[in-house]
Amino acid sequence: MTQAPDSQRHHLLLLVAVLLAGVPVLFGFVRAINTGDDFRYLWLAASAIVGSLAVMIPGYRAPRPARVSLASAAGAIAAGAGCAAATAIFLGATAGPGVAIVAGAFGLCTGTSMVFGTVARRRRTP
Repeated sequence: MTQAPDSQRHHLLLLVAVLLAGVPVLFGFVRAINTGDDFRYLWLAASAIVGSLAVMIPGYRAPRPARVSLASAAGAIAAGAGCAAATAIFLGATAGPGVAIVAGAFGLCTGTSMVFGTVARRRRTP
């Protein structure tokens, strides 16, 4: 049995969302395995996911069209990056450019993931 094109699009959006959210986590696991005792990037990944999720949750179940405003998308990315940067500083990071680059990359991945997840959810809702 073949799936309807809309159902395939829904599954593709969810897959992309999961893969994007998994990039920082995978990076954290690679770092932890390579160093043996450095789990800081896993904490940064978790905080970036929570930050991006906090912005997107209020509109997640909204019965609106399958679109996300640019402000919500930017907010999810900024919140993810901000939470990751705050966590890095809390864990003792001192290299400003390094914190900004890692936090920005993690925020971009998690924020974009939340946008795709929200669009997929709204597309699936009748």
